[in-house]
Amino acid sequence: MNVRNNGTISCLPQDACIEVNCVVERHQVTPLQVGDVSPQIRGLLQHVKAYEELTVKAAVDGEKDIAHQALTLHPLVPSAERAKAILEEMFIVNKRFLPQFDI
Repeated sequence: MNVRNNGTISCLPQDACIEVNCVVERHQVTPLQVGDVSPQIRGLLQHVKAYEELTVKAAVDGEKDIAHQALTLHPLVPSAERAKAILEEMFIVNKRFLPQFDI
């Protein structure tokens, strides 16, 4: 489930939204503690979380440069040039849903 981190994954901010296994009871959802993770997993988690945080900032503020930075950080995007091409196409296809961006 998606829950507030609250220390579930120690290397991520407390207020980060994370997707983890949880115990779901009638009136309570309890994330299963992950705690410390190995350096290679920690790096990937922090990398993807930075992408997510910048994506939200770009969407809220309507900042194309921040959107480009965010997509460039994504581990599945091979280059800044490819990120720019993806964004340009995304802005064209979704223009009516993105009034905060000056498109």
